[in-house]
Amino acid sequence: MGSHGFLAMIWTLKVLFFISAAIFVSAFSTNKTTRDILDEWRERTKQEHPECLKSTGVKQEYVDQYWESVQMADDENFKCFLWCVFNGFKVINNDGTGNEELIVQTIDRMTNEIVEFCMEKADKMPDKCKRTYELINCCTRYKHAYV
Repeated sequence: MGSHGFLAMIWTLKVLFFISAAIFVSAFSTNKTTRDILDEWRERTKQEHPECLKSTGVKQEYVDQYWESVQMADDENFKCFLWCVFNGFKVINNDGTGNEELIVQTIDRMTNEIVEFCMEKADKMPDKCKRTYELINCCTRYKHAYV
């Protein structure tokens, strides 16, 4: 390969690198504040999955604390509320395990690194509600993603 071919190859690699970097940054960065993200999910939950509040018997106070400041009540009904909501959005499977691909695609600030780490911890929990609670708790706190 002559020097012209080598320079063309280097130029092509640089272009590919910058395109890849731009895609990565746009895919994993958000200008939304934590408040914006929580308000958006609260509203989506009210609109798309209002049944979760009634079917689980969770106290409204626990739900409000979660959407206001990511406080997670250590309460069985609240844990099942989280399962109901995030299962409804298809980011949590029926057995309480996470759908890693959809979590990363759907939820702002989530990365494969966060989800993989947290799924490993959560998958050890004995039932779907506790697995969901552990996964959500870990993901929101991992490297201060939200809190």
